[in-house]
Amino acid sequence: MNVERHSRPAGARNTAQSVMPGDWHAVAHAMGRTGASARRVVLTILLGTATLMTAGHTLAQTPSNAPSNAAASSATAITNTTGAVVALPSSGAVTPIKPAVPIGQTTIAQGIAQLKERYNLSHVWLRTESDGGVALEAATPGDEVQQLLPVASLSKSVTAIGIALLVQQGKLSLDARLSDLLTEYAKAHGKPLDPSLRELTVRRLLAHRAGLATNGFNDPVNGLFSGLAIRRVGGSADFFNYLDAGEASHSTGRSDFVYSNVSYLLLGMVIEAVSGEDYKDFCEKHIFAPLGVADAKLPESWRLLAPFAGWQMSTGALLKVWRVFDVRHPSLLTEKTLRALLLDKQSGPVNSDRDVYYTLGVFLLPGAGDRSYRVSHDGIADFFRTQSTYYTVVEKTVPGDSWALVVSPIPPRGQFGALQRDARRIIRQARLVP
Repeated sequence: MNVERHSRPAGARNTAQSVMPGDWHAVAHAMGRTGASARRVVLTILLGTATLMTAGHTLAQTPSNAPSNAAASSATAITNTTGAVVALPSSGAVTPIKPAVPIGQTTIAQGIAQLKERYNLSHVWLRTESDGGVALEAATPGDEVQQLLPVASLSKSVTAIGIALLVQQGKLSLDARLSDLLTEYAKAHGKPLDPSLRELTVRRLLAHRAGLATNGFNDPVNGLFSGLAIRRVGGSADFFNYLDAGEASHSTGRSDFVYSNVSYLLLGMVIEAVSGEDYKDFCEKHIFAPLGVADAKLPESWRLLAPFAGWQMSTGALLKVWRVFDVRHPSLLTEKTLRALLLDKQSGPVNSDRDVYYTLGVFLLPGAGDRSYRVSHDGIADFFRTQSTYYTVVEKTVPGDSWALVVSPIPPRGQFGALQRDARRIIRQARLVP
């Protein structure tokens, strides 16, 4: 048999041989017998095989975390040697295929189930936001992640931001005394200001160093334990009514740290007196609206609790409010204001043996530098015995993640620390997964 051999460049011959290491004599024989159509078939096979081999070489040289570009409409899904699924476009770079639901989201959902079982809870909501703004959130089955929830003492952070805004605007001084701020306000509400309150300053109230009592009748560590004072006057009563009903209108004059809801009730009055606006209207207009927070409300029956425990909002709204506390990215409050109020250590630590301070409605744990710290707070919503109870905790690390957890019913107090540690563990696990 005579086989007609055609000369070709060495490079082309080498490429063909590397693509299809077979018997070229047999190929030539087939081409000779079948004519032009056979030639076209064989050439098509060769070209297709070369394309696949080239693509395989490209994948082998492309790291799994390579930047992605939009895949062409004709892209084909294949698996590389690392097991990662990628999109093979007709031209351009390889594009990783992203799952519809982030894998970290699944970890958060599984963590919710673990918390529910471990702490005998009926409802759990957890949301975390990375330093770059990536959010993961989940709730127990039947609950909405954007559900409005009583955030209890986290309301203090809203009141503190309101005070900081007035200071920033030059309308209020941290060293202003209640005698200068609330004398006329008290008269307008039909009750003179108690003499023991007259010398208290805004700074002392913010830091819980106003000598105001804390007790199980009207003002325990994290909320109204029994709600007796509220039931005496009704939740929608005037702020001043609470001072009488709760027998909380007297200060000992001491300046050591004593956590007291009455401190922030008085700050709510200061906001109304200085701004000339109702507390609720002020917060909605000057805090929530500029921050883009639409899912926050203050029920009328909870108005009395407003400055220290009355707000209801979603975990997403709560973390949006707490973004204000990032000194690296000033928003509602300037860096100067945050340094003067949030990072203020003038009042001293809450305990002599711990480097923790109570400043702008939050507990502050300083970090290694002046732009590194952690703020946190928790709260108990247990105001009316006929309603469900809630425990809320928020933590924001700068730089780092922030997270908000709300559970119901309230677990035993001795489990608060373990619950928070488990929440951090779940978030770390979720963040480790791409």
